Amino acid sequence: MNYNKYKWYVGVTHSHTTASDGAYSLEELVEKAKKNKLDFLMITDHNVNCKEFPKVDGITLIYGAELSKNGGHCNMWGVKDVIDDEDYETCESYEDFLKVKNKAKDRGAVICMNHPHCKQCPWRWEKNAADVDVLEVWNAPTHYDNLECTEWWHEQLRNGHKLPVVGGSDYHRDYVITNLLTWPVTYVYAKSDSAEDILDAIVKGRTTISFNTNNTFIDITSGNNILGDTVRLEKDTTVTINVKKLRKNQTLIVFDKDGECFTHKAKKTGDFSITMPVEKEGFICAHTVFEPGFFYSKIHDYALASRIPEQKGMKLPPLIFAQSGAIYFER
Repeated sequence: MNYNKYKWYVGVTHSHTTASDGAYSLEELVEKAKKNKLDFLMITDHNVNCKEFPKVDGITLIYGAELSKNGGHCNMWGVKDVIDDEDYETCESYEDFLKVKNKAKDRGAVICMNHPHCKQCPWRWEKNAADVDVLEVWNAPTHYDNLECTEWWHEQLRNGHKLPVVGGSDYHRDYVITNLLTWPVTYVYAKSDSAEDILDAIVKGRTTISFNTNNTFIDITSGNNILGDTVRLEKDTTVTINVKKLRKNQTLIVFDKDGECFTHKAKKTGDFSITMPVEKEGFICAHTVFEPGFFYSKIHDYALASRIPEQKGMKLPPLIFAQSGAIYFER
């Protein structure tokens, strides 16, 4: 495929306004997104469809809603009236979810499984990757639950599910001096910044996630193929992992179907690139991790542990700072 006219667009896939439990009105949130130089913003209020968006210059607004039930949370993107109002009330069982999901799909929506390993509101319905188009592998400022979700995603990849991923800040409000709207952001390699092209690129797996804007960024290519593509595996096939702004003391970890296949700890901040032979079918993806210090641990306590009390004050393991989607290899 020719990607000459494609470029990276950055945005937020999961946000809330005063239409549900967010602190800001739509207009206020849009201005905040523009100040953060986002290319797109998805509005995903709990159990309510979006109203008609006003005309806004300088950013692409994408309709959405978050179906938020005891069995699980999922974003439904791309359609204003994505399901009927009564569907939010009556969706309780896994069978109900499948019916509601299929209705949204019939109306043109993209379905994303949200934070399935969240300790506060996990996915309790049957967890089937085939039921959704996308996985929110990283929810909110990077924390322990996302490590578990990443392990589950890798398991799905090993089982043959080519499951695209996004990171969602799940933005409601800020705490103290934080700017949580862009913690994290998702970069999408798309033909344009239209809602249709952004969503198409996400569904095709052309995504990479970063802690926030203008920070560590992972891209993976194989010849002319990019993230989300399936590459024909030949004797001389290689894959290149490019990392922009890899921070000092952070570790890049590359994964294939058998687990970690390459690691590199940065001695100084800068760009890093490695080209590796690919000798087996499956996938390649990567993420970077950092050791949380005092400042981030405090942010973790304020921003996350208020919702997940059992994690307050816990000694944090190395946490993900940037995370790519996957590229696939088949004979």
